[in-house]
Amino acid sequence: MDTKNTKAHAWELAPLSLLDLFLPLMKVDLDRRLVTGVATAETPDRSGEIFDYASSKPYFEHWSAEARAASGGKSLGAVRAMHGAIAAGKLTDIAFDDEGRRIVVQAKIVDDDEWRKVVEGVYTGFSQGGRYVKRWADPETGLIRYTAEPHEISLVDLPCLPGATFEVIKDGVGERRAFGAGREPSSAARADDPTQTADTSAAAAPEALAKAAGALAEAALRLERAADDNARLREALEEMSPRVRDLAERVGKLEAQPAPAKAALRSLSKSADGEADEISAEEAIRRLKALPPEARALALTKLSLANPIRY
Repeated sequence: MDTKNTKAHAWELAPLSLLDLFLPLMKVDLDRRLVTGVATAETPDRSGEIFDYASSKPYFEHWSAEARAASGGKSLGAVRAMHGAIAAGKLTDIAFDDEGRRIVVQAKIVDDDEWRKVVEGVYTGFSQGGRYVKRWADPETGLIRYTAEPHEISLVDLPCLPGATFEVIKDGVGERRAFGAGREPSSAARADDPTQTADTSAAAAPEALAKAAGALAEAALRLERAADDNARLREALEEMSPRVRDLAERVGKLEAQPAPAKAALRSLSKSADGEADEISAEEAIRRLKALPPEARALALTKLSLANPIRY
């Protein structure tokens, strides 16, 4: 199942990314244009994520109830094609399999072009479209578990699994059909490695997918943590900005506030024992110039605070 992302930003969380879990169609009723299949299930996908059935179920129930109310009971949810703008049909049934931890749906396809693609085997499965409500690390698998809120269910044309079949119903009679056969290794590959067979390739695929899924999950978790850190830094900066501006204004006022000449002379004429000597204005200026910049600024600041201008 391949869920394209949507740009909903409620809850301030990331939208659903690509979900490469393939869940093929189960049944196609040619007479009534009904398609039955699994919309989503608590199974690891190729992006290293796991749909959390228990926490997502209330969102699916709410989404379906809203569709029922809006359509006067005619639809239990929107069905689209390839997560695009085409309204292919509507859900006529949605079942929550608590034991199997999956959601099974039945859709009526009303668009002629989209129905033709179902009959011809172009569309091979369902896919949920929506957004993340929450994501967290699954301690048992090391993958990312997530709570999903659906916006629609789509027919998708993902490549089918070798040997995957669905039941076609016509005139009340069922018939099993295959989506397609698996790929055989190329002759070049067999020439490079005479021991390579379709079975060994299939056996190696899950291990490679598991490694890729783990790497993707770790990268996604790091990205989410970085986003959280960035948000906290922005919040702290926004909180400190008014204080910094206020302090800058106060310093500016102090710098612009001249000190009375006599007070400056008294401050600069103090000797080491704290007693004040009588000095001239020229001597006071000379002593100020002789001070290091930091000491000069501190002396002038203290002088201004001790002798504020009265308005």
